[in-house]
This record gives sequence, structure tokens and C-alpha cells, in this order.
Amino acid sequence: MGNTDRLIDLSKKLNRPSVTIVAVIIGVWLGYMQFPFVEYLKPVGDVFIALLQVCVLPFLMATIPLAVRSALTSGVAGPVVGRLIGWLLATTLLVMLVSLLVPFMLFHFAPIDHEIARRIGTIFGGASGHVDLEFALSAQLANDSSGREATGLIAIVPSNIFASLASNNSLQVIVFLFVFGLAMVWSERRSGTSIFNALRHIQSVCLLIFEWFNLFMPIGIIALVAPQIALLGTDAFAVLAPFAFAFLLTSIVLLTIPIFVIGVVLRVSPRHVLAVFTQPLALAAATRNTLVCAPTALETMTKELRASKPPCELFIPISFAVVRFGNIVHFIVAALFIASLTGYSFSFVELLLVAVFALIGSFATIGISGLPGLVPLAAVLRPFGLSYELALPLMIVVDPIVSMIRAMLNVALNCQIPALAGSGSKKPTAVPAE
Repeated sequence: MGNTDRLIDLSKKLNRPSVTIVAVIIGVWLGYMQFPFVEYLKPVGDVFIALLQVCVLPFLMATIPLAVRSALTSGVAGPVVGRLIGWLLATTLLVMLVSLLVPFMLFHFAPIDHEIARRIGTIFGGASGHVDLEFALSAQLANDSSGREATGLIAIVPSNIFASLASNNSLQVIVFLFVFGLAMVWSERRSGTSIFNALRHIQSVCLLIFEWFNLFMPIGIIALVAPQIALLGTDAFAVLAPFAFAFLLTSIVLLTIPIFVIGVVLRVSPRHVLAVFTQPLALAAATRNTLVCAPTALETMTKELRASKPPCELFIPISFAVVRFGNIVHFIVAALFIASLTGYSFSFVELLLVAVFALIGSFATIGISGLPGLVPLAAVLRPFGLSYELALPLMIVVDPIVSMIRAMLNVALNCQIPALAGSGSKKPTAVPAE
């Protein structure tokens, strides 16, 4: 037991932002210097990706039913739950809309340089003969070059869940697990028999395995980043600048909205809201862990801002563990960025599907952070034939900063919902503005 605890502590230390930044810097430097041995690091990076994906499906099979159960079981009165669900849906739609519109407009009016995109396409197009270690999200897409049967809604409908599991078709598995999780909750209520404790154990096992693999995280990051920088040279930074700008602008918009909404609902000045939210937002940025911010955020909402307690006490602990608005933003912007980079044009329906897949993929990040949290991005890219192999090394370079902003988005947007839900049940006591 002591050895296991020491390994977990070491894993957490190796997954700190400072270590990740150092690993990225080393990878960028090795790639920029173009040392001859860098090309031999690529198989190491491919193996590391494969290791990260080992437990993704078992983790989803445990986590999603547990998330569904947490969302459906509570001892709070129905009207409060109804308002929470209503504002959760409204906030989710707002996040999806802003995350689609802002980068879409930016990439449309300021497209990525054609020559850079052509060079990257040539590099990765010439690598098609290597073994593909990505999620095989659609068996038809892997075996049928036309991909006609693996696009659109049919790609997410699990006609045969055993075939989906056998082919590692994780997108269809996710859809099945949502339905199965709902049925498990109702069956538990009717019969009194439950296997949710077993699912929690499976979830803990998967998280432990992720901690083990995180021991190799610095080496894995270097092995993934260095070969791509060596291939792309300085073009990599020119490519990442549009993504960074699009993600930052989208995040600023979405961080500003809850500050003003909470201020209006609780009748305090936005300046005061921003001042008292400095602590939970700073904690989120420092730890990159939304769940550890729950106690601070709850105290900020109920004591500093005098928000209604019942919706805050019910929603904040659950939502901080389950609802990942920051990951939805990240996955949508990343998908639009990779599409712009490779010259892929989304139709209106496909844009809506990108948002839906990002929402579904965000549930796969529950309980994980750092590099493993990027693995579900494959579920957003793969249905449209976009390269996860291209996206992952690029996303790793900016992940130390992006992960901080993701956590801040999770905290701010999840605090907005109980403030809105509580405004209809109890008039908050006004807090004097500074």
C-alpha cells in the first residue's frame, strides 16, 4: 500500500504544470535542433498514445453510468432540480454556440496560410503507411474508403454494442452507455439491486492505471513533440498561433458572461464578482483540477455573494465532478482548427455534430487531466476523417496553458447555473459593491 501511494504521489508530481512545460520545451528544442536521433522517438510516442488508450473504454463504461446516476439522484425539491437542469441546458447550448461561432468566424476571415497547410498535409500524407494507433471510432470508416456508412447520425447509433466494443468503436459505446446508465438508475429504484459500487471500483482501477502511465508522461510528451517539430520546423508555431488566439478569444467571451450574469442575478457589481472569484479561478489555474476548487467556489457563492444555498450545495459538487465546459470549448475549437489546417469544410449539420461530439467527449475527461485528457479528442475528430495523429502533438505544445483556462471555464460557468436557478426561489441578500 505504501509503495502504491508513493507511485501515485510521484505520478502527480510528474503531471504538474511546471514539469509539463519543461517537457514541452525540451521536445521543442530537440525538434528545432533536428538531432538525428529524434526520428527514433516517434515509435516511443506512438506506444505512449496506445498506453493512454488502454483504459479509455473501461473508464467510460464505469464513469458515464455513475455520472448519469449522480445527475438523477438527489434529495432536493423538484422545482430546484428542474431549474438547475433548465439552466444547465441553456448554459451548455450557449457554450456550444460561442465555441462554434468565434473560431469559425476567425478561421473563415483569417485562414491559415495555404503554403503551411500544404506542407503539413504533404508531411502527414506521406506517413499513411504506418500503423494507426488512433481510436477506431468507426469500423466502416476504417475498412471502406468511401466512408459513406460511417458519417452523420448513423455513425453514433450502436446497432450492435458487442460489435462496437470489439471494433473499439468508442463513440457508439458512449451513446449506449448514456442509455444504459439511465436504465440502471431506474432498475435500481425498482429492484433495490445496484452494481454502482462495482462501477466505482472499476473507475478507481482505471484512474490508478492512468496514474501509472503518467509516470512516463515527460518522456511521452518529448517523444510526441520532438519528431513533429523536427518535421514542421518553425511552421509549427505559425500553425499554433491561430489556434491559441481562437481559444483565448472564445475563453475570454465565456469567462466574461458568468461574471456579468452572476452580478445581475445577485444584484452586485460585476467588479465585485470578479474580485471574489479571483481565489477559485486562481486555484483552478494553479491546480488544473476543477473538483478541488469545489469547496472554495461553494464558499464564494454562498458566503461572499450570498447566493441561495440549496441549488449551490446540490449543483456545485456534482457539476464540478461531471460537467466539463472547458473541455467542450477546447474540443470544438481544436476540431475547427484541424479542419481549417487540412482544408476540410464543415456543413451546418456537421458543425452541430462537432458540438454534440465535443459534449459527449467531455464526459470521457471526468477524473483525468493532462495528456490523458486529450485522448477523447479523437471522438470529435475521427467521425469527419480529421487526423488525431496530427492534432495530438500540436495540442500537447499548448496544453500547459490551455488546461489552466479549461479549469477556469469549468469553475465560472458551473457557478453561473446555481445562481440563475436560485434566483427564482429566494431573493438574495444584496452585497455592497466595492
